[in-house]
Amino acid sequence: MKSLMKQLALTLVLAVMSVNIAQAVAPAGKQVIGAIALQGGSGSKAIWSAPSTATYKVHVLAPKKGTTTNVLFRVYPKGKNADSADCVSTDVKFPCYEVIVDQTQYPNTWAQLMLNNDTETQWAFSKGKGYVTAVADNLSAEEILNLSAVARFENTARAIGKNYQGGIIFYLDGTGEHGLIAAPTDQSSGIGYGAYGTTGARSTAVGTGMDNTNKIINAYGEGSYAAKLCADLVIGAYSDWYLPSKDELALMYQNIGRGAAAPLTNVGGFASYYYWSSSEIGASYAEYQHFGDGSQESDSKLNQLYVRAVRSF
Repeated sequence: MKSLMKQLALTLVLAVMSVNIAQAVAPAGKQVIGAIALQGGSGSKAIWSAPSTATYKVHVLAPKKGTTTNVLFRVYPKGKNADSADCVSTDVKFPCYEVIVDQTQYPNTWAQLMLNNDTETQWAFSKGKGYVTAVADNLSAEEILNLSAVARFENTARAIGKNYQGGIIFYLDGTGEHGLIAAPTDQSSGIGYGAYGTTGARSTAVGTGMDNTNKIINAYGEGSYAAKLCADLVIGAYSDWYLPSKDELALMYQNIGRGAAAPLTNVGGFASYYYWSSSEIGASYAEYQHFGDGSQESDSKLNQLYVRAVRSF
Protein backbone atom coordinates (compact mmCIF):
# COMPACT_ATOMS: atom_id res chain seq x y z
CA MET A 1 0.00 0.00 0.00
CA LYS A 2 2.80 2.43 0.89
CA SER A 3 4.55 1.57 -2.37
CA LEU A 4 1.36 2.34 -4.28
CA MET A 5 0.95 5.67 -2.48
CA LYS A 6 4.56 6.64 -3.34
CA GLN A 7 3.96 5.77 -6.98
CA LEU A 8 0.78 7.88 -7.05
CA ALA A 9 2.60 10.80 -5.41
CA LEU A 10 5.41 10.58 -7.96
CA THR A 11 2.88 10.51 -10.78
CA LEU A 12 1.20 13.62 -9.33
CA VAL A 13 4.55 15.48 -9.09
CA LEU A 14 5.38 14.62 -12.69
CA ALA A 15 1.94 15.79 -13.77
CA VAL A 16 2.46 19.15 -12.02
CA MET A 17 5.89 19.50 -13.62
CA SER A 18 4.35 18.83 -17.01
CA VAL A 19 1.78 21.56 -16.45
CA ASN A 20 4.47 24.05 -15.43
CA ILE A 21 6.52 23.33 -18.55
CA ALA A 22 3.47 23.79 -20.77
CA GLN A 23 2.72 27.15 -19.15
CA ALA A 24 6.27 28.37 -19.83
CA VAL A 25 5.60 28.50 -23.59
CA ALA A 26 5.24 32.10 -24.80
CA PRO A 27 1.57 32.87 -25.49
CA ALA A 28 0.35 34.21 -28.79
CA GLY A 29 -0.20 37.94 -29.08
CA LYS A 30 1.51 41.23 -29.90
CA GLN A 31 4.62 42.13 -27.95
CA VAL A 32 4.50 45.61 -26.43
CA ILE A 33 7.26 47.72 -24.93
CA GLY A 34 6.89 48.44 -21.25
CA ALA A 35 7.10 51.90 -19.74
CA ILE A 36 8.72 53.27 -16.60
CA ALA A 37 7.64 56.36 -14.69
CA LEU A 38 10.03 57.91 -12.16
CA GLN A 39 9.08 60.60 -9.66
CA GLY A 40 11.17 63.72 -10.09
CA GLY A 41 13.38 64.67 -7.16
CA SER A 42 13.41 61.13 -5.83
CA GLY A 43 16.15 58.53 -5.68
CA SER A 44 14.26 56.23 -8.05
CA LYS A 45 16.07 55.02 -11.14
CA ALA A 46 15.92 52.61 -14.05
CA ILE A 47 18.82 50.25 -14.76
CA TRP A 48 19.91 48.41 -17.91
CA SER A 49 22.74 45.88 -17.44
CA ALA A 50 25.36 45.23 -20.11
CA PRO A 51 24.65 41.87 -21.79
CA SER A 52 28.30 40.77 -21.91
CA THR A 53 31.88 41.93 -21.57
CA ALA A 54 32.36 43.96 -24.75
CA THR A 55 32.58 47.46 -26.14
CA TYR A 56 29.16 48.93 -26.86
CA LYS A 57 27.41 51.98 -28.16
CA VAL A 58 24.27 52.50 -26.07
CA HIS A 59 20.88 53.52 -27.45
CA VAL A 60 17.74 54.30 -25.45
CA LEU A 61 14.19 54.46 -26.75
CA ALA A 62 12.32 57.68 -26.03
CA PRO A 63 8.64 56.85 -25.34
CA LYS A 64 5.68 58.54 -26.97
CA LYS A 65 4.89 60.26 -23.69
CA GLY A 66 8.46 61.44 -23.21
CA THR A 67 8.51 65.21 -22.75
CA THR A 68 11.52 65.69 -20.48
CA THR A 69 14.22 67.80 -22.08
CA ASN A 70 17.01 66.90 -19.64
CA VAL A 71 16.87 63.17 -18.93
CA LEU A 72 20.02 62.27 -17.01
CA PHE A 73 21.65 58.95 -17.87
CA ARG A 74 24.72 57.65 -16.07
CA VAL A 75 26.97 55.05 -17.66
CA TYR A 76 28.98 52.77 -15.35
CA PRO A 77 31.04 50.51 -17.67
CA LYS A 78 32.85 48.77 -14.79
CA GLY A 79 30.17 49.09 -12.13
CA LYS A 80 29.67 51.64 -9.38
CA ASN A 81 32.07 52.57 -6.61
CA ALA A 82 30.19 51.58 -3.47
CA ASP A 83 32.18 54.10 -1.45
CA SER A 84 31.24 57.10 -3.57
CA ALA A 85 27.95 58.68 -4.59
CA ASP A 86 29.66 60.86 -7.19
CA CYS A 87 29.81 60.21 -10.93
CA VAL A 88 33.44 60.79 -11.94
CA SER A 89 34.67 60.07 -15.45
CA THR A 90 38.33 60.19 -14.35
CA ASP A 91 37.91 57.43 -11.76
CA VAL A 92 40.37 54.81 -13.04
CA LYS A 93 38.67 51.80 -11.45
CA PHE A 94 35.00 52.82 -11.60
CA PRO A 95 34.55 55.55 -14.23
CA CYS A 96 31.11 57.08 -14.60
CA TYR A 97 29.81 59.21 -17.46
CA GLU A 98 26.77 61.51 -17.47
CA VAL A 99 24.74 62.04 -20.65
CA ILE A 100 21.73 64.33 -21.04
CA VAL A 101 19.01 63.39 -23.56
CA ASP A 102 16.22 65.67 -24.75
CA GLN A 103 13.27 63.32 -25.29
CA THR A 104 11.43 65.88 -27.41
CA GLN A 105 14.13 65.49 -30.09
CA TYR A 106 13.54 61.72 -30.35
CA PRO A 107 9.77 61.13 -30.25
CA ASN A 108 9.12 57.38 -30.11
CA THR A 109 12.57 56.62 -31.56
CA TRP A 110 16.09 55.67 -30.53
CA ALA A 111 18.58 58.12 -29.08
CA GLN A 112 22.27 57.28 -28.76
CA LEU A 113 24.03 58.13 -25.52
CA MET A 114 26.91 60.33 -26.67
CA LEU A 115 29.69 62.43 -25.20
CA ASN A 116 30.11 65.79 -26.95
CA ASN A 117 27.67 64.68 -29.70
CA ASP A 118 30.22 62.14 -30.94
CA THR A 119 28.43 59.26 -32.70
CA GLU A 120 31.50 57.08 -32.10
CA THR A 121 30.98 57.25 -28.31
CA GLN A 122 31.37 53.73 -26.91
CA TRP A 123 32.21 52.13 -23.60
CA ALA A 124 34.05 48.94 -22.64
CA PHE A 125 31.54 47.19 -20.34
CA SER A 126 32.17 44.33 -17.92
CA LYS A 127 29.42 41.72 -17.73
CA GLY A 128 27.82 41.46 -14.31
CA LYS A 129 29.16 44.88 -13.30
CA GLY A 130 28.62 47.39 -16.09
CA TYR A 131 25.27 49.09 -16.51
CA VAL A 132 23.42 52.21 -17.60
CA THR A 133 20.96 54.01 -15.36
CA ALA A 134 18.46 56.83 -15.75
CA VAL A 135 17.82 58.92 -12.64
CA ALA A 136 15.23 61.46 -11.60
CA ASP A 137 17.04 63.27 -8.79
CA ASN A 138 17.95 66.13 -11.13
CA LEU A 139 14.25 66.92 -11.75
CA SER A 140 11.77 68.82 -9.62
CA ALA A 141 9.34 66.96 -7.39
CA GLU A 142 6.47 68.07 -9.65
CA GLU A 143 7.88 66.25 -12.69
CA ILE A 144 7.35 62.67 -13.84
CA LEU A 145 10.07 61.09 -15.95
CA ASN A 146 8.61 58.66 -18.48
CA LEU A 147 11.04 56.08 -19.85
CA SER A 148 10.89 53.08 -22.12
CA ALA A 149 11.81 49.79 -20.51
CA VAL A 150 14.12 48.83 -23.37
CA ALA A 151 17.65 49.85 -24.34
CA ARG A 152 20.00 48.62 -27.02
CA PHE A 153 23.66 47.73 -26.53
CA GLU A 154 25.37 47.82 -29.95
CA ASN A 155 28.53 45.74 -30.06
CA THR A 156 31.21 47.86 -31.75
CA ALA A 157 33.88 45.19 -32.14
CA ARG A 158 35.63 45.85 -35.44
CA ALA A 159 34.97 43.21 -38.09
CA ILE A 160 35.04 42.89 -41.85
CA GLY A 161 31.71 44.04 -43.29
CA LYS A 162 30.69 46.17 -40.30
CA ASN A 163 29.80 49.83 -40.63
CA TYR A 164 32.47 51.95 -39.00
CA GLN A 165 33.71 55.54 -39.16
CA GLY A 166 31.81 56.57 -42.26
CA GLY A 167 31.92 53.37 -44.29
CA ILE A 168 32.37 49.58 -44.37
CA ILE A 169 35.43 47.79 -42.98
CA PHE A 170 37.05 45.61 -45.65
CA TYR A 171 40.48 45.00 -44.13
CA LEU A 172 41.93 44.62 -40.61
CA ASP A 173 45.59 44.28 -39.72
CA GLY A 174 46.92 41.66 -37.31
CA THR A 175 46.06 43.74 -34.24
CA GLY A 176 42.44 44.31 -35.24
CA GLU A 177 42.91 47.93 -34.25
CA HIS A 178 43.73 49.31 -37.69
CA GLY A 179 42.45 48.71 -41.18
CA LEU A 180 40.71 50.06 -44.25
CA ILE A 181 37.17 51.32 -44.81
CA ALA A 182 35.30 51.60 -48.10
CA ALA A 183 32.82 54.41 -48.66
CA PRO A 184 29.26 53.00 -48.44
CA THR A 185 28.41 53.91 -52.06
CA ASP A 186 30.20 54.62 -55.33
CA GLN A 187 31.54 58.12 -55.87
CA SER A 188 31.10 57.85 -59.63
CA SER A 189 29.80 55.46 -62.26
CA GLY A 190 31.99 57.01 -64.93
CA ILE A 191 35.04 59.26 -64.52
CA GLY A 192 38.58 59.25 -65.90
CA TYR A 193 41.77 58.49 -64.02
CA GLY A 194 43.17 61.76 -65.36
CA ALA A 195 45.14 63.15 -68.25
CA TYR A 196 48.02 61.40 -69.95
CA GLY A 197 51.34 61.88 -68.25
CA THR A 198 53.23 60.19 -65.42
CA THR A 199 52.35 61.05 -61.83
CA GLY A 200 54.71 58.77 -59.90
CA ALA A 201 51.77 56.87 -58.39
CA ARG A 202 53.26 53.47 -59.16
CA SER A 203 52.76 51.72 -55.79
CA THR A 204 50.36 48.78 -55.64
CA ALA A 205 50.67 47.48 -52.06
CA VAL A 206 48.15 47.77 -49.23
CA GLY A 207 48.75 51.04 -47.42
CA THR A 208 49.98 53.00 -50.44
CA GLY A 209 46.72 54.35 -51.83
CA MET A 210 46.90 57.64 -49.94
CA ASP A 211 50.41 58.35 -51.13
CA ASN A 212 49.39 57.50 -54.70
CA THR A 213 46.41 59.83 -54.45
CA ASN A 214 48.57 62.71 -53.22
CA LYS A 215 51.02 62.20 -56.09
CA ILE A 216 48.20 62.17 -58.64
CA ILE A 217 46.71 65.40 -57.30
CA ASN A 218 50.14 67.05 -57.17
CA ALA A 219 50.59 66.16 -60.84
CA TYR A 220 47.11 67.06 -62.13
CA GLY A 221 46.02 69.85 -59.78
CA GLU A 222 42.40 70.99 -59.93
CA GLY A 223 39.90 69.20 -62.11
CA SER A 224 37.44 66.35 -62.32
CA TYR A 225 39.19 62.98 -62.08
CA ALA A 226 39.10 59.88 -59.86
CA ALA A 227 41.72 60.73 -57.25
CA LYS A 228 40.47 64.30 -56.78
CA LEU A 229 36.90 63.05 -56.44
CA CYS A 230 37.96 60.77 -53.58
CA ALA A 231 40.14 63.39 -51.86
CA ASP A 232 37.25 65.87 -51.86
CA LEU A 233 34.80 63.40 -50.32
CA VAL A 234 33.37 64.17 -46.88
CA ILE A 235 31.17 61.65 -45.04
CA GLY A 236 30.13 62.79 -41.58
CA ALA A 237 33.26 63.72 -39.65
CA TYR A 238 35.59 61.96 -42.10
CA SER A 239 37.36 63.79 -44.93
CA ASP A 240 40.54 61.71 -45.36
CA TRP A 241 39.36 59.57 -48.27
CA TYR A 242 41.55 58.50 -51.17
CA LEU A 243 41.64 56.37 -54.33
CA PRO A 244 42.70 52.82 -53.36
CA SER A 245 45.84 51.15 -54.67
CA LYS A 246 45.64 48.02 -56.82
CA ASP A 247 46.03 45.63 -53.86
CA GLU A 248 43.62 47.61 -51.66
CA LEU A 249 41.03 47.40 -54.41
CA ALA A 250 41.60 43.64 -54.65
CA LEU A 251 40.93 43.26 -50.92
CA MET A 252 37.73 45.24 -51.32
CA TYR A 253 36.53 42.80 -54.00
CA GLN A 254 37.61 39.74 -52.01
CA ASN A 255 36.20 40.79 -48.63
CA ILE A 256 33.03 42.82 -49.27
CA GLY A 257 32.52 42.46 -53.02
CA ARG A 258 31.34 39.55 -55.14
CA GLY A 259 34.51 37.68 -54.29
CA ALA A 260 33.56 37.49 -50.60
CA ALA A 261 32.00 34.39 -49.06
CA ALA A 262 28.43 34.58 -47.74
CA PRO A 263 27.11 36.41 -45.79
CA LEU A 264 29.51 39.18 -46.87
CA THR A 265 29.05 38.64 -50.60
CA ASN A 266 28.86 42.14 -52.10
CA VAL A 267 27.75 43.82 -48.87
CA GLY A 268 29.58 46.82 -50.32
CA GLY A 269 26.97 47.09 -53.09
CA PHE A 270 29.45 47.24 -55.98
CA ALA A 271 28.42 47.29 -59.62
CA SER A 272 29.58 44.44 -61.84
CA TYR A 273 31.96 46.75 -63.65
CA TYR A 274 35.46 48.26 -63.72
CA TYR A 275 36.76 50.37 -60.80
CA TRP A 276 39.83 52.57 -60.94
CA SER A 277 42.79 51.97 -58.65
CA SER A 278 45.33 54.73 -57.95
CA SER A 279 48.19 52.56 -59.30
CA GLU A 280 49.37 53.78 -62.68
CA ILE A 281 51.40 51.75 -65.17
CA GLY A 282 52.85 54.62 -67.13
CA ALA A 283 51.93 57.83 -68.85
CA SER A 284 48.80 56.44 -70.52
CA TYR A 285 47.53 53.50 -68.46
CA ALA A 286 46.44 52.68 -64.90
CA GLU A 287 45.24 49.55 -63.10
CA TYR A 288 41.58 48.68 -62.54
CA GLN A 289 39.60 45.95 -60.76
CA HIS A 290 36.57 44.29 -62.31
CA PHE A 291 34.00 43.77 -59.55
CA GLY A 292 32.10 41.19 -61.56
CA ASP A 293 34.71 38.53 -62.34
CA GLY A 294 37.53 39.76 -60.07
CA SER A 295 40.06 40.34 -62.83
CA GLN A 296 42.67 43.10 -62.71
CA GLU A 297 43.94 44.76 -65.87
CA SER A 298 44.98 48.21 -67.08
CA ASP A 299 43.08 50.75 -69.14
CA SER A 300 43.59 54.13 -70.75
CA LYS A 301 43.55 56.91 -68.18
CA LEU A 302 40.97 58.72 -70.31
CA ASN A 303 38.34 55.98 -70.06
CA GLN A 304 35.35 56.39 -67.77
CA LEU A 305 35.26 53.84 -64.94
CA TYR A 306 33.60 53.51 -61.54
CA VAL A 307 35.20 54.88 -58.38
CA ARG A 308 34.92 53.83 -54.72
CA ALA A 309 36.90 55.84 -52.15
CA VAL A 310 38.59 54.35 -49.07
CA ARG A 311 40.13 55.61 -45.85
CA SER A 312 42.33 54.07 -43.18
CA PHE A 313 41.95 53.96 -39.39
